[in-house]
Amino acid sequence: MTQVTLKELGYRLPAEWEPQEAVWFAWPTRADLWGERNARVKEQLVQLYVLAARFQTVRVLCPKSAQAGLVEKMEAAGDCSRVELFDYETDDVWCRDYGPLFLLSEDGSEVCIADWQYNAWGNKFPLQSKDNAASEWIADALDLPSVAFDWVLEGGAIESNGMGQLLSTEVVLLNPNRNGKVTKHTVRNELEAGLGIDEILWLEDGLVGDDTDGHIDNLARFYKHDGILYAEASWPEDPNYEALTENTQRIQNFRTAKGRAYSSVPMPLPKAIEVDGEPLAASYMNYLVLNGAVLVPTYGQPDRDDEALEILAGCFPDREIVGFDCQDIIHEGGAIHCMSQHQPAVKM
Repeated sequence: MTQVTLKELGYRLPAEWEPQEAVWFAWPTRADLWGERNARVKEQLVQLYVLAARFQTVRVLCPKSAQAGLVEKMEAAGDCSRVELFDYETDDVWCRDYGPLFLLSEDGSEVCIADWQYNAWGNKFPLQSKDNAASEWIADALDLPSVAFDWVLEGGAIESNGMGQLLSTEVVLLNPNRNGKVTKHTVRNELEAGLGIDEILWLEDGLVGDDTDGHIDNLARFYKHDGILYAEASWPEDPNYEALTENTQRIQNFRTAKGRAYSSVPMPLPKAIEVDGEPLAASYMNYLVLNGAVLVPTYGQPDRDDEALEILAGCFPDREIVGFDCQDIIHEGGAIHCMSQHQPAVKM
């Protein structure tokens, strides 16, 4: 008997700008994360939780043993009345990639969780079992229906316009370090069944220095159903120039479901940030959309930071655009979007 797919049941992967019930984060408990920057990053995460709670409910995976200390820090930072703590310890903070992918029913009245496998971006890091189990735990904690998949898929690898189209990269979804040797056809069938999508719009490569191999949330994002914001390298000397130029050409050839060209908006990269001569995958594309706001990573580069904020203000004119310093956070390879997972709201 053929199993009924989530698409056949009428579920879809909503766009991030649709109304949200909450946004999820994971509190870091490992002392080896960020090295000498660990304490400073924790203070920044406290500020991030309190900031996000200005706009909606914030839910944080945090073991009981660390909750009192976190609450004390948040109360000192501001109003944390909309921050809810959940007693779960993770391996790392990047819950965009191992957290649940929330799907909405066709009429918007129900949410279900698509629980994909997580293998730390192709088994690059051994500590991953707690992260991989987080989606199932959250489904139980929220008493939400959940469907488990054997396929490896990270949330940061996909970007939905809520209308059946998905942005992603060949360098991630076709990488044998996730699901062995696969084809675009196979990937599309898996994601169609499990996410309710109709089409994947493929970019090729990612940023130099990206541990994920090339997640889409550093490269290109839908800012409306028929609009794409994309990272651009302006100078041939930039090590990302060739890959981003190829991606730009592909974006210009993409078509909506109605056959129209996408509105497209370029976003510059920040100036190169390196650690011991190795580049970090810093990008303004790693922003987080909330109810009424967009939180944007900044990197201590006033001219480019301000330009990024201005561009995003044009893309999201009805939301408050708030810069958030990620100069320390980026040293572990990600920024605000990587750290978060949005939970869509249901229609009552």
